[in-house]
Amino acid sequence: MSTPLHIVRLVLDRRELMRLARRHHLGRNVDEGYLLHAGLAQLFATSKEPANVPLHTFAVDDTLLQAGCHADLVFLLAYSDLDQPALVRRMGASDQSLVRSCQSREVPTLPSGTRAAFRVRICPIVRTRRPLTPDSDTNGAARGRSREVDAWLAAAGSHDGGDSGTTREELPFAHTARVWSGREAVYAAWLAKELGRNGGAILDGAVRLAVFKRDRVYRRNADAGRVLQRPNAVMEGVLRVEDTGAFRTLLRRGLGRHRAFGFGMLLLRPQRG
Repeated sequence: MSTPLHIVRLVLDRRELMRLARRHHLGRNVDEGYLLHAGLAQLFATSKEPANVPLHTFAVDDTLLQAGCHADLVFLLAYSDLDQPALVRRMGASDQSLVRSCQSREVPTLPSGTRAAFRVRICPIVRTRRPLTPDSDTNGAARGRSREVDAWLAAAGSHDGGDSGTTREELPFAHTARVWSGREAVYAAWLAKELGRNGGAILDGAVRLAVFKRDRVYRRNADAGRVLQRPNAVMEGVLRVEDTGAFRTLLRRGLGRHRAFGFGMLLLRPQRG
C-alpha cells in the first residue's frame, strides 16, 4: 500500500518572516519565494539536525479572497506525507510563532482516466549552452556554460534573457495578443512534457496562460547571493490521469525547477464525466 499523501494548509505570520530575513541578513533583494523557503527551513530545523522540510512542494494560495484581507498573513498550500499532528510535532518549538494555523486532509487516489482541472505556478525554463552575449554576461560567467533560459525565449531563438538580460522581445512587456498566445503555446508544450513524466498524465483540452510576469529572484550560493530573472507563469486547464502510481509520484515531485521556492505544485479539482 502506498504512503498516504496529504494536502496541507499553513497560515504564516508575515512579520515573523520579515524578522527572519533581518536575522539572516537577506537584505532587500530577497523575493517572496526565497523568504518562504528560508522560513520553512527554519521552522523544521532542530538543534541537533539541519532543516529537513517535510513538504514536497508548496504554493502561495492566491485564490482565497480572505488572503487579500490579511496583509500580515501568508497562506500556503503544500503536499506532504505527514498529516497535521505529525507536522506540528516536527516543528521546532522556538519557531512555532511563525505558524498561525496548520490543517491537512488526505489526497484521494485518482484512478487512471480521471479528469481534473488544474492550476499550477511554474517556472518554465530550459537549459542551454549557447554563448552569452557581451551585454548579458554581467556576472563574469564563462561563455558557453549551461544556464537557465525562459522556454519561450529559447523557442524564439533569443537566449539573451537568461540570468541578467532582458531581450528585445520583452520590451515593451510582452502582453500583445500575438506574443501572449505564442508564449502560451510554448508553455503548454513545456507543461505537457512535465506532466508526461513516466506516463503520469496528459493534457485534456486547451491550456490557458492565466498569469505571466518576469520576476527578479534571489538565490544564495557558496560565494554570494545573486539576483536573477526568471519567468513566473500560472497555467490552468484540464488533465487526464494516465497512470495512478506515476501521477501520485508527479504530485509529490512537482513540475519543473525551483520547486523549493514555490513553483510546480499541481492544485487539482476533479471533473465529472
